[in-house]
Amino acid sequence: MINLDLKNAVDKAIAVAPDKRVLPLLFEDEAYFVKRKMSNGRNAFAKQDTGAAFWCEVCKIMTVNQYYPLAPEIVLLDENYFVMRSVGKTMQGVAKEAPWESCRLHAFRKVGESLARLHECGLHHGRPALRDIAYDKETDRVTFLDWENEKKFIDADPRVLDLFLFIHSCFRERFSRHHRELIDEAMKGYVASPVGRQIHREARALIKRLGTAFGLVHSLRRFGWTDVTSLDDAKAYLLGMETESV
Repeated sequence: MINLDLKNAVDKAIAVAPDKRVLPLLFEDEAYFVKRKMSNGRNAFAKQDTGAAFWCEVCKIMTVNQYYPLAPEIVLLDENYFVMRSVGKTMQGVAKEAPWESCRLHAFRKVGESLARLHECGLHHGRPALRDIAYDKETDRVTFLDWENEKKFIDADPRVLDLFLFIHSCFRERFSRHHRELIDEAMKGYVASPVGRQIHREARALIKRLGTAFGLVHSLRRFGWTDVTSLDDAKAYLLGMETESV
């Protein structure tokens, strides 16, 4: 049954900020986020149209949560928005902010384990970047956010692309001197799973199959473009990592 008080609170929040696509909401002392069916104004080439992306995300969240609670809990669904419970700190914050220092390694290990668990179910996220993954210290739970990314431009298992995009995101963030240690910890969690080890092998095979393209990326590294250098770093990391020894 719909909580009409919550719906009224959401409608009022939207009326106050009509141009915001995602907005926080505090209702009865509990934190929520509202995600609306509207464009974010960027990445139009790489994403589905607004309506398709919205319903794709809703469907993926509900599908994933039938297996494991790895996606946000949708507490209210409207034709123009859905409401999720707040699920902790994004991994960007965990990696960089001082209050999270004591649990960083554990959190990254947990992310790797959780991504492997998703992949064990034959499911994928689409773009598991650090800004789209949250960790809750209180519940020791990882939640993957922003499930609307479903287009791909490489003929490969989408789980392989998940793994590559996760590593790429880690190198792109450049979260100070300890970033390599955190990536290593995430990968230890990931390849502890037989499916994780298989996906890693497939990622290495994909890199080798696309050797010419990655060679071009490497040659462009001298320009210092963040996406290019992090792509080259992700390639080198995955090729240099021996699955069986992690």
